Amino acid sequence: MAVRVVERSGYRILGPAFVGSTPMRRSLLCLIGSAMAVLAVNAGVAQADSGPGIFRVTTTDDGAAANPFDGQCRDRAGRCTLRAAVQAADVRPGSTIVVPAGRFVLSIPPNPWNINGPLVDPTTGDLDITADTSVIGAGQDRTIIDANHLDRALVTTAHVSISGLTVTGGNAAEHEIPLYDTGGGGIANSGRLRLDHVTVTGNAADYGGGIFNIPIADLTMTDGVVTGNASGEAGGVRCDNTCTFTRTAITGNHVINPRRWYRFGGFAGRGGGLDIRGVGAVVLIDSTVTGNSATDGGGGINIAPAYLDTLPRPVTDALAPGAGELIVRGSTIAANASDCGERNCAKAFAHIVSTGGNRADDASCDLTATGDEIHP
Repeated sequence: MAVRVVERSGYRILGPAFVGSTPMRRSLLCLIGSAMAVLAVNAGVAQADSGPGIFRVTTTDDGAAANPFDGQCRDRAGRCTLRAAVQAADVRPGSTIVVPAGRFVLSIPPNPWNINGPLVDPTTGDLDITADTSVIGAGQDRTIIDANHLDRALVTTAHVSISGLTVTGGNAAEHEIPLYDTGGGGIANSGRLRLDHVTVTGNAADYGGGIFNIPIADLTMTDGVVTGNASGEAGGVRCDNTCTFTRTAITGNHVINPRRWYRFGGFAGRGGGLDIRGVGAVVLIDSTVTGNSATDGGGGINIAPAYLDTLPRPVTDALAPGAGELIVRGSTIAANASDCGERNCAKAFAHIVSTGGNRADDASCDLTATGDEIHP
């Protein structure tokens, strides 16, 4: 009998190509029964350790959990790695991961069968936080999660709070299968993510070089820094739904449109610092968007729900302000650059609401409320 072994996402699937004899059926039933017993034991262990836990990372080495189902932060060497802590928290919602000072370099390449694909493989590539979790670092300059340019750094799909660390070295485009998601070089969020005293720097993607906040997701960033990220669209942050930035610096991010010369005005090339594509409100409070650049407009901020900015300019100029909304208070949007189009703010079928106290160096951001200052 031929036996076929298939490996997907770090799991092995063993199946008979053909089963033709009763003894073989009995043998397979015995194997299946043994496997079910093992799963039952694992389920019992997971049930025993199903409550929230506090996992203290003890090594900067990268390594998967010895048993991803038992809710214990322990690799095969008995150490609590960052990856093993994430795996343990994924089966124990409400857990807290405490990460000490150090550089935590991800060294396990993504599974080639599932690079940014539809399945989650927590044993390889990026760190997949799929349950409500708090991650606490020792400080923005002291705790560094480095994706080593193997994959993006983090995927968050639940209510996640991250504080006191830096996310760097993520690359969601370098090794990707084009059919799959190539957004969010540092962080791809599809849940409710809160970042507090977090720096996102030195990441790359096709869009959302630093962070990609997908539709239906929610992002809150306080006392943060998004700098030195790059992409073909949305160099710093891409917001496809609600985002709130408070006392956050979005600076020095860059968009280079790889398709510009034969697809001018296409989907790429815009939103050097911040690219807003959804209908959820995006809020800037006491924040700065400076020193970012793009090739095709919106060097600082681009706001265009559903890619309405791809329509010809006479069409977008005739449209009334629509669902896209940026609310700005006490913030600075200045010194951004674009090869063509608006260098600070570009918008289509959207509007910017100023609640005062803002500063800019041109009129493209519609900052006309009491206390706003324009200094060309």
